[in-house]
Amino acid sequence: MPVPDNFEEEHAPLIYHERLPLSPKDAAAAGYVCEHAGCAFNSKTEFSDGHHPEFGTVAVFKYYFLWQYAQMSWKEMNLWMRLPRHPNIVPFDRVVVDEIKGCVVGFTSSYVPGGNLEENRSRVFRLKWLRQLIDVVDDLNLEHGIAHQDIAPRNLLVDESTDYVMLFDVNFAARINHPSSPGEGESYLEDRNDIKGVIFTAYEIITQDNSLRSMPHEDQNLDSLGGEWVKHSEVKLDHPVAAYKLMLQEWQERRASDLRPVNPRDVPRAIDWPSRPKPPQETISLKNTQGQLSQITFEKWYERRQDVLDRGDKILNWERLPQRLLDNGTRVLSSGEVINS
Repeated sequence: MPVPDNFEEEHAPLIYHERLPLSPKDAAAAGYVCEHAGCAFNSKTEFSDGHHPEFGTVAVFKYYFLWQYAQMSWKEMNLWMRLPRHPNIVPFDRVVVDEIKGCVVGFTSSYVPGGNLEENRSRVFRLKWLRQLIDVVDDLNLEHGIAHQDIAPRNLLVDESTDYVMLFDVNFAARINHPSSPGEGESYLEDRNDIKGVIFTAYEIITQDNSLRSMPHEDQNLDSLGGEWVKHSEVKLDHPVAAYKLMLQEWQERRASDLRPVNPRDVPRAIDWPSRPKPPQETISLKNTQGQLSQITFEKWYERRQDVLDRGDKILNWERLPQRLLDNGTRVLSSGEVINS
């Protein structure tokens, strides 16, 4: 993907995911991206203190991997980089480009150690974290006209240095009531609204019951939560369950009393971004059954590495080891060095 138009200076300098000589000054400014055998679309590092012992800053690298997801990656990157810094949103870090053509292959976000609220259940789930989540959702929805659409314990981290809960992973986010265009990777669905997302998330953390969200979004109903939430025996809270429910109820009523639909033209700090650029076109000649030649022009979303090598061009040398070869816990640095836990 090409570098986005109107790229914000705060997200420069660009960094690279391959071996690339960087001066100490460049390295300090850009950070070093590390990756491991995670999902092919979202790899990250997990050093206990959030820093690599040699290079310092650790980032989460999310990269464009399959052309079918290019539109979602473009949307997520452009939306996230334009969000103002917020104490309850994991910061966007850098755009990652390749050193051959300067095309965007992904982006990084700040690494927050400690695991998400689904993985790490040892923490006390604080009432103030729920308030912080409510506040950041109000900011996204009402200030920026953005719906996250995937609020869940797995998408919530805790910055232990500030005691703030932090929302991340905006690949399903969309502009509220924005007319979607085919191929833009953006779709706003009222059945995925963030009020439902926050309430279901609080319920799941407290009760450890996630069965109600295993069904399609259109079938998920807040009335199914029932009147009494039974706290799971291993869950730790700093207030009675009733306090969490009251906070959610008052918020839900406040949002419901504001009957004005969110109009993308009226939000105070609306976020917009350019459409995804078209890929290069290629024209090929084909013979029909009668042996006549005809030419076809099509959008070239991808091509085989071997075809590029056969014509003598350079390719991006992806140095990440195949996932099947990596044991759980093995890490691969951006330099290609393998670190075994």
